[in-house]
Amino acid sequence: MEIETAAVGTPANDPMDAEPQFKLSEITTMLPSLPDLQVEAEIVHRWDIDDWKELKSLKRTYSPEFEFNGTKWRILVFPQGNNSDSLAVFLDSIDAATHPKDSDWHLCVQFAIAAANPDDESVFRHNAATHRYNPHELDWGFNQLCKLNLLYQAGEGLAKPLLHDDNKLQIIIYARIIKDETGVLWHNFNNYDSKKTTGFVGLKNQGATCYMNSLLQSLYFVNYFRTAVFNIPTTNDEPTKSIPLALQRIFYQLQFSDTSVGTTELTKSFGWDTLDSFMQHDVQEFNRVLQDNLESKMKGTRAEGAISKLFVGKYKSYIKCINVEYESSRVEDFYDIQLNVKGFKSLRESFVDYIAVETMDGDNKYQAEGHGLQDAKKGVIFTEFPPVLHLQLKRFEYDFEKDAMVKINDRYEFPSEIDLSEFLDEESAVQKGPQKYLLHGVLVHAGDVNGGHYCAFLRAEKNGKWFKFDDDKVIPVMERDAMEENFGVDPGNIKMKMMKRFTNAYMLVYVRDSNADEILKPITSEDMPEHLMRRFEEERIVNEQKRRDREEQHLYFNVKYITDHDVAQHTGFDLCSIDDKTMTVSPVRTLRIKKDETLSAFKKAVAEQFSLPSPDLVKVYSLVTRQNKTLRVDMEIAHDEKTLEQIKDGLKLGEFKFYVDLTGLQQPLSGGDHCLIFVKKYDNLTGKIGYAGKAYFPKSQKIADAIPEMQAMAKLEGPVKIFEEVKPGMIEPTDITKTFSSAELGNGDIICIQNDLTPAQVEALEDSRFESVVFYFEDFQNRMPVIFKHKNKDKETQLPDVELVLSKKMTYDQVVSKLGPVVNWEPTKIQLYNSSGNTFKAQVPIKRNATMKLAEMTSFGHYVPNAGPTTLFYELLSIDLTVLETKKFVTVIPVDCHQHELEPLEILVPKTARALDVLAELQSRVTFSEGGSGQLRLFDTIYFKIHKVYDPSDSIAAAADPLYVEEIPIDELNVKEDDKVVNAAHFTKDASRGHGVPFKFVVIKGELFAETKLRLIKRLGIQEKDVAKTKFFHVRQYGNMTLLEDGHDLSSLEFTEKDYIGVDHVDRSGKSSKLGGEKSIKIFN
Repeated sequence: MEIETAAVGTPANDPMDAEPQFKLSEITTMLPSLPDLQVEAEIVHRWDIDDWKELKSLKRTYSPEFEFNGTKWRILVFPQGNNSDSLAVFLDSIDAATHPKDSDWHLCVQFAIAAANPDDESVFRHNAATHRYNPHELDWGFNQLCKLNLLYQAGEGLAKPLLHDDNKLQIIIYARIIKDETGVLWHNFNNYDSKKTTGFVGLKNQGATCYMNSLLQSLYFVNYFRTAVFNIPTTNDEPTKSIPLALQRIFYQLQFSDTSVGTTELTKSFGWDTLDSFMQHDVQEFNRVLQDNLESKMKGTRAEGAISKLFVGKYKSYIKCINVEYESSRVEDFYDIQLNVKGFKSLRESFVDYIAVETMDGDNKYQAEGHGLQDAKKGVIFTEFPPVLHLQLKRFEYDFEKDAMVKINDRYEFPSEIDLSEFLDEESAVQKGPQKYLLHGVLVHAGDVNGGHYCAFLRAEKNGKWFKFDDDKVIPVMERDAMEENFGVDPGNIKMKMMKRFTNAYMLVYVRDSNADEILKPITSEDMPEHLMRRFEEERIVNEQKRRDREEQHLYFNVKYITDHDVAQHTGFDLCSIDDKTMTVSPVRTLRIKKDETLSAFKKAVAEQFSLPSPDLVKVYSLVTRQNKTLRVDMEIAHDEKTLEQIKDGLKLGEFKFYVDLTGLQQPLSGGDHCLIFVKKYDNLTGKIGYAGKAYFPKSQKIADAIPEMQAMAKLEGPVKIFEEVKPGMIEPTDITKTFSSAELGNGDIICIQNDLTPAQVEALEDSRFESVVFYFEDFQNRMPVIFKHKNKDKETQLPDVELVLSKKMTYDQVVSKLGPVVNWEPTKIQLYNSSGNTFKAQVPIKRNATMKLAEMTSFGHYVPNAGPTTLFYELLSIDLTVLETKKFVTVIPVDCHQHELEPLEILVPKTARALDVLAELQSRVTFSEGGSGQLRLFDTIYFKIHKVYDPSDSIAAAADPLYVEEIPIDELNVKEDDKVVNAAHFTKDASRGHGVPFKFVVIKGELFAETKLRLIKRLGIQEKDVAKTKFFHVRQYGNMTLLEDGHDLSSLEFTEKDYIGVDHVDRSGKSSKLGGEKSIKIFN
């Protein structure tokens, strides 16, 4: 064999689109170029094999070692294939094996392997790869470099076999060592430690909370904001309901924890349930709702004003006349700026578009007060930018042609720093000083409108390194990863579009350079309130102990056991119920004890627990599940010196289940073999069963002779009957003339003893069937636990769940007769509902009839054994079910004069009712405004817009649920001939995000919008502090929305039935949606 090694200079990159012509002598043609990565060294190494016939008999073989950039390497070959019919070749790092498994040693290598005919370099097969060599992954290569038959014969494009003279082969390694600038190049992230690598930790994803995680991380790295959150007083806050406390805990753990941080406490403090955590939301909306909530919590504290100081800027909307000295303007606050992406190439272009000036002339002249119609310029200009600037890139837009939301994935560039001075008005530009902003964060969305994944690229300090925060992982990245990789894709570059798919920036965080040192000032433990440090340190210690307990769990057994006291509490089959989920689980004790502890140590622990004078009083018996599925005492375990693990293995126990006697019970040494029999007493006068006791009986003894002892245990006198509890459904009379042995009674068997009643006593029983224990157990076997949930229960209404143990054979009337007294309601006025599968929501009502049994009322239409309690929903009615059969409930939501929803009303009307009947019922239940019209309007909505206004004669049989009712405003009833009534609706950000109750509004002929707006504000009861945040639009059925300015005359605009006045403001109801598809964010606490 001959070895040839050649170091090669760094090659020039080939054009990306060029198809390389492979040449064995040139590394540039054998290895693809890697843009943006730095090559530290290159090599072409040849291994000439002259004795292939000798090697092919080996399963595996190595080449001689060779050196590359100060490290040792060799080639690993499987001449017969590695479990395949292909030649397998790998590049093996000798150095990797010399380093400890937990070391950080690694080398990033790009390489290609070629198998070639040494006599003709045009005959070869090769493949290329990249790999991060480390102590866990020593070799990398190709299991199928080429088919083995190509070594001996031409084919698959080869003019000759790869072997020369059937015995010579050349294997060539082309390799480059690539500089690992981030430390994680080609990392597989198995056993990855974010804290160790980056100094930071991530946030755990609860299901679909990556959008929240990305925003929380971006807020965390605004250190001024973090300090403000720490300064909110939370000493007396309830942990599960305090948003500031939960956020303080997250920020504390992000700073001091070594592992990723959970957000469950935070979402619980929002009042969210598990379903909320599995719903993705809009980050901007979440940010606004969260900051609104925190701002209210900061009032009156040291943190008051922090959010406004950091995130609130101002802009001025204006209309300025060209030919006369007149200007109408208003200044408004903003928390973020929404910039158009579609049709623009860069951030600056979007800013230019944002402040673009529109000329109002011709038919669109401006009605200037005191000057008549005038040519004017209309636009927006910024008067103040905040220190921390949140830019929302409008990647998601409503496409009117498609009638759907779409995502804009076009390439859109943003700089690492930008000067925004040119976008301030002249006066502010002079007063406010430099407006140079530094890119601090890039929030990224990968996916489409139907869902996807969110992550954040952030800097921890001014002009610091970039890190990618991807839920629980934090990864160091290059600036190009944070920026260029998230610009999006040129619409014309199909190849890149397919590669990058739909990953791009949707929110940017910029920090003003002049404020950066103050805002990003590092926070140490000394800067945090002492009470928080103490509280969270105590929590950390507790959680650390829980973690250690979990880690050490494999060293312990959880031994389940019962005593006579526990048996006495049990009223069903066997001595206890541990595994049967259909019944209330019996009291079962658990003792956590080390596996290597002896049985003697277990007895000692039990004796101490019950304050026994000596562990010798503790006797331990195994509890086993027999073939007939009963759980019975088996045998005494007397190996005190053996460990619990030895006992478990010896008895082949799945888990430890013991019966423990605390009386020192001893098996008699005389009288032959004995069996331990347990005795239950059935009181047929009360229909109750109880535990009488236990005793050893000689197997040869007749059962009749043992009856006196059993009677004494049960405290019974006179004639008795004896039954054996064989299994559920098999309670058999016992032949007392037999011996225990001949009756097949043994250790752990259960005898039931009861009085033998006279016919007169039986006749006096309330239910004669309870004369026998046989019926007691038959009735017990039909019992099933049922959880009743209130049909209208939600997170804002605390109504109790009710759990009852009922018989599967009960009828509807019998079920509600049991439920009624518990919920304090007349049984005849209770409607039951099935639950819908695993969602546990009320489904269709269960029809009341005399033959349907409870087993048929369960969720799935039949009873599922051992599936746990079934769930039914109940509704408390105001009328009997018999009356309800001819009528229907209609839910009507009254709306006050400011379009606020009031408490819903349930209106009972005939199934053939018309709107007139509903309105008549409402007259006495709706509160009219003083001096109002006294006339009601009934309407329904679709997508938060008015769908239909009901005439009195209209049928409500197919009406939407719910309906809305409002008192018609007087101005609408007195509308003049030249005026018109139009529709109006609420939304947030765009028309597809509707919310609230739509309404009708009078547009007055010739009235300027400045006056119209005041009427709208009064009509909606918008608070003064929210006026600046509210915008008004003319929304058309098809086409764009038009922002309404003070100089507009609405009466001159055309309003079709589908057009409306759009009121854009933040939804605080928690009921908005994207065309009804996405629930809006609501924080309840």
